[in-house]
Amino acid sequence: MGHHVSVARAAHLLGVDRHALQKMIRNDELHTFEGRIDVEELREHYPLLALEEDAEFERTELIKKTAFSRRIHERVLPEKDAIQIKLKRYEADLAVQRERAKKYRKVIEDLAQMLCDLQETDDPNQKELVTIINRKLLEELENSKL
Repeated sequence: MGHHVSVARAAHLLGVDRHALQKMIRNDELHTFEGRIDVEELREHYPLLALEEDAEFERTELIKKTAFSRRIHERVLPEKDAIQIKLKRYEADLAVQRERAKKYRKVIEDLAQMLCDLQETDDPNQKELVTIINRKLLEELENSKL
């Protein structure tokens, strides 16, 4: 996207009367977009235009360049502090999840032990049911690697 300046600003930079530029616009020699003129088109008509020496132009170009590089930097290379904060947050979440997994494993082991104790019954139906539940519970425990 090119750099655009207002008609008044262009006239000031060129040292010409604003009406002269407006006449060029009316004669379709210069084109505007929302009342602003493209700098490259101005250079075609006024090759000696030296915007690089204009402080406002330099400031605008600097803002555009730094804004773009900042966006790239933020998206591609997050800052070291941000990475460290995220890492610490992930480490804390991992520690919480590991602790939760230990508790769940303990609950499952206690439940399995209770089922083993229930298997000591003389009732064959209860014994078979407890065996099925215990086997399923132990399979799930082994498969989940808790």
